[in-house]
Amino acid sequence: MKKHIISFCVIGAIVYSCKTQSAPATPPTPETPSTRVATSSDAVKQGQVLYAQRCARCHDLPAPSEFTASDWKPIMERMAPKAKLTAEETNWVLAYVNANAKK
Repeated sequence: MKKHIISFCVIGAIVYSCKTQSAPATPPTPETPSTRVATSSDAVKQGQVLYAQRCARCHDLPAPSEFTASDWKPIMERMAPKAKLTAEETNWVLAYVNANAKK
């Protein structure tokens, strides 16, 4: 019985030491011209790729033209964290859906 208890303790220590450590939060860096998207068409293209990759993981994608630009803003606010999009990626996807939104 003593061997089992010691074995469980050793296994527990190994499992505990191997668990993923969360990285410390880094403050947002100010946007510089080198990190900014070169043109709005680049943002739209990158947004289209992200929309197809990240949003389609969990559900069927609505066509961007199904909603107006004002409809997309709260949708993106709600869904971006679920898709684990950064602020920059969220802006790219928003640029894409707004460029193709219902008028």
